[in-house]
Amino acid sequence: MRNTLFTLLFMLPGAAPACLNAQEHADCISAMQICEKKTYHIDHLSGEGRDKSEADLIACFMGSENDGQAEENSIWIRFEIEKSGSLAFTLTPDRYDDDLDFIVYRLTDGTCNNKKIVRCNAAGDPGIAAGISPCLGETGLREGETDSSVDAGCNDSGDNAWLAPLQVNKGEIYVLLVSNVSSRGPGFTLRFTGTAFMPCDQEKPQAKTAVKKTTPKPPSPTIAKKTTKPESIGGRAVEVGDELKVKNKKIKLKVWDSQVEDGDIISVFVNDVKVVDHLRLRLKPQEFDIELPPGKEHYITVFADDFGKAEPNSAMISVNDGVKVQVIDLVAGRKKQESVRIILE
Repeated sequence: MRNTLFTLLFMLPGAAPACLNAQEHADCISAMQICEKKTYHIDHLSGEGRDKSEADLIACFMGSENDGQAEENSIWIRFEIEKSGSLAFTLTPDRYDDDLDFIVYRLTDGTCNNKKIVRCNAAGDPGIAAGISPCLGETGLREGETDSSVDAGCNDSGDNAWLAPLQVNKGEIYVLLVSNVSSRGPGFTLRFTGTAFMPCDQEKPQAKTAVKKTTPKPPSPTIAKKTTKPESIGGRAVEVGDELKVKNKKIKLKVWDSQVEDGDIISVFVNDVKVVDHLRLRLKPQEFDIELPPGKEHYITVFADDFGKAEPNSAMISVNDGVKVQVIDLVAGRKKQESVRIILE
């Protein structure tokens, strides 16, 4: 069986991704060690590693074609908890119609000899159902979910590709097994969230605000403050092109790749506030509910986090204010990012 080879990319806003040498992490004992809740890209998956029985006869995989074998084009990822709290993650397949399954183990004594399954997800559907089935596409642990396990297939009412977040404690050690059960080769992006910390995470210090005694003044009429166009984001100039007029401050924003899926990753800003973080562009639109801040004038900007296989990033954006849908094309490069002015009527 061929060994799993991959390239690990750390996706940092405003910086080119760092590339590590290809390594083998297809067994628990040789799991990839991570130390931070960052976004990682696993470039390639193929094979099951040397130990082909370490993820055998897994309950939630028993109804699958592999009869309980959870490893297929797989990788093991190991991490330790430094600060107790909640832990969630999102797995985004490189290929839109690929089916990613996963298991989260807690190592009860810190070794792979004693693994306890705490989350198991074998949900999936044939690739032809991509974009329709709730059991395909992005998967992982997210807030609002209650299941700790989902069986193979998508047969039960309410099945989807997501499980409940973990409540983890300081000192615990976990391994995440991810398998691409659809294809040999394509990888995925892994993004962590939650309040728990890993050893290399740093908590941002809270700014101290001085309390100043003031004499109360009579209330004055509220005047909408005009929003200033951001001159730059992440060190790149912002260039305003089109202007859209909307009737409501609550809008639905759809984002998709205007050309081909080649690994483009973007973030979306409203004025200077990030509202969509590290989104891998797909040909199929991905939708977000956005509420514009107070004021009549705002700016929506697309920022390139990763240029994929070719520059620049070109994203189609549709804005739906409940009255009409308006579509524009925004380009994000290394020196400047395109922005659209939004006027609230």
